[in-house]
Amino acid sequence: MTDSDDSVSRFTDLYKNKSRSQEQHQSERRRTLLEEQKRLRRSELDSTRPGLLELIEAETATESDCSGDFAERRRYRPKVWFSKLYRDKAQLSEWMYEKPEDLDNWLLVPCPVGIRCLLVIRKGLAVAYGKNGRSITRFSTRLGKKQRITVLDCFMTKGRVFYALDMLVYNEMDLVQCECQFRFLWLRSKLEEDNLQKRFCTATENRWHLDVLPMFDCKDRSQIEQCLSKYPMFTETGLDGLLFYHKESNYIYGRTPLVTWLFPFMVPEVLGNELSQAMHHQYLQQIPNDYQQLGCKAYMDEFDAKLAKKRSRRSGRICGMEEGDDDGTCDLPIWEEMDAVPVPDDDQYEDEHWQRKELDEIRRLEMEG
Repeated sequence: MTDSDDSVSRFTDLYKNKSRSQEQHQSERRRTLLEEQKRLRRSELDSTRPGLLELIEAETATESDCSGDFAERRRYRPKVWFSKLYRDKAQLSEWMYEKPEDLDNWLLVPCPVGIRCLLVIRKGLAVAYGKNGRSITRFSTRLGKKQRITVLDCFMTKGRVFYALDMLVYNEMDLVQCECQFRFLWLRSKLEEDNLQKRFCTATENRWHLDVLPMFDCKDRSQIEQCLSKYPMFTETGLDGLLFYHKESNYIYGRTPLVTWLFPFMVPEVLGNELSQAMHHQYLQQIPNDYQQLGCKAYMDEFDAKLAKKRSRRSGRICGMEEGDDDGTCDLPIWEEMDAVPVPDDDQYEDEHWQRKELDEIRRLEMEG
């Protein structure tokens, strides 16, 4: 073995040792979080804590300027504003370092390429907030002014579709402290019972749509195989990855080990090679070269390091990427890049085509990604 081979071997061993610690730590944190959630459900003190709904209602007065008559200002770019209430409220995932011992207690949700956001609907007006609390877009729906506060965790895609992933509030019913399995079932039943998808659809010009992401129960192996065998999962945009939700998890703000993430090509190594036969061959063809060299766990650590570096560079490019900027070859999820959509000055959007321009900016970033 050459000296260079020795260095690669030592480098890989370091990743393996780090990953073993992460796996043990992640499993322990899952158990601790589930025990804490059960304790809080039994505690009377928990019922006295202000929930998301109460915080939203408290902020209503401060948002009154943003929720005025939208029709009167439809030809102008609405002012971009930041909301501390919706900042860092999205439930984010960790890597699934190894197959959970209780895989039967998990749900699988395939995710499209898009911007992760919280979609807040109130009195017929919908506002999408990014993970940093910045408003991404806003528009009128056909839900009418009688529609009470509803907050959905969504992916916003370039096809002007909001794919609902989770539900935090529905018609002023706070669901944050409810178990994941209940929230998912409630989301699907209410969209169907109240015909929200059809009523959500906006006017013909600059139309927005609402859809719900498919859900698969890991307790039924055939459902996992059904998910992995479907290609393309989303016709208008690609499949970014797979989210795994623990059925008993509350909606937790920020990162949590009770929600984990895998790219499709990682599934055989983490969940079992027997799933390779059920996977569509296109997913296996997407395996990066460095993944084959490093292995799954080392690739995850390397991916995180590159992502952190890319985010630090992004902060210095808030007005958009410079042409010809060489920032490495990190194969990042496109939605991570799309989160950096620059917000031009208001006077640049003082015309009736501001929504199309905003979408063009998203597409430009996608092409650069």
